[in-house]
Amino acid sequence: EIKNLTEVAQRIKKAIENKENIVVCADCDLDGICSLILLKEGVLSLGGNFSDFYFPDREKEGYGLSLKALEKFKKYLPALLINLDFGISSFEEIKKAKEMGFEVIVIDHHEVLDKLPEADLILNPKQKDDKYYFKHFSSAGLVFKVLEKMLENKMGEALRKSFLELVALATLADMMPQEKENKILTDEGLLAMKESWRPGFLAIKEF
Repeated sequence: EIKNLTEVAQRIKKAIENKENIVVCADCDLDGICSLILLKEGVLSLGGNFSDFYFPDREKEGYGLSLKALEKFKKYLPALLINLDFGISSFEEIKKAKEMGFEVIVIDHHEVLDKLPEADLILNPKQKDDKYYFKHFSSAGLVFKVLEKMLENKMGEALRKSFLELVALATLADMMPQEKENKILTDEGLLAMKESWRPGFLAIKEF
């Protein structure tokens, strides 16, 4: 399996069980937004919730975890800070987060640079020592794999379809290769959209 997949799922479950503060920072594109919705719905399914979340403004704060986000979240310390669809290159910001007392998880599908940030756990199949056969998930696809581990037999067919709608949307929007696992997840998600309860997908069906 992808390196750290089980560890990330177990850590988030532990935070839910112990009622720890969970704060989430995500990219403002469709992959980042879908990733956050997926994780929030998965956490809610296990009886937890986010303490707060934030989408940094790319034009004003730059790409990735921002210092403004850390300022917003510091009132929740101690807290588990989860970065979605970015973080793999947020070296200074994650170092600052650690200094402030956050425990940091990065779930990101972007290319890995010459070094890794000082996060506690990194889920990215493009890490050099990750031996998983497929490397080209969207971040929403990675979050879905985390949810499969977290929920296990609690992920019924209806919930799975509901999640896969968002995975398909994010995977297509981010132009991830339509092959191997991506093809399976996208095909299932597109079929599920036809029966969706989500207002956005219902609105599309009207046209």
